[in-house]
Amino acid sequence: MTDMEPDPSPALPVFERLSRPQAIEEIRKILGTLQTEDRCACAIASGYGFFCHGFDGLSDTEFRRRVSWIAAKRPRATREELEELVSQYHLGKQQATGAAVCCDVETREHCACDGWNSFDNKTLEEQYLKLTGRHVRIE
Repeated sequence: MTDMEPDPSPALPVFERLSRPQAIEEIRKILGTLQTEDRCACAIASGYGFFCHGFDGLSDTEFRRRVSWIAAKRPRATREELEELVSQYHLGKQQATGAAVCCDVETREHCACDGWNSFDNKTLEEQYLKLTGRHVRIE
């Protein structure tokens, strides 16, 4: 191969090493910037299709079962209305507890999901890449 010929072998990605708490903290910051006053990270994950796909990751029946304490009082509520209420619940819990995103709330409360416990390290690595464009290995 001469200096004029391109190198045919693709470059291997460089992997940064992070602890699980470090990776979660960086992801938490990104999710925190994406959520709005009326849409929690679950709603954002639904819209962007990352992580667990938020509310979209659950069928109507499963969603209503997991938030039965809200849905039972509103049997005629649409899925969209229930998602808005759950977003407001999550955002309120975040404010009350100082949690940055609903994944933090759900890690403790396990209402709609298991929060950060829902993701193994491989999944976190994949989602970290999608959100940051950087390859990591979680140790």
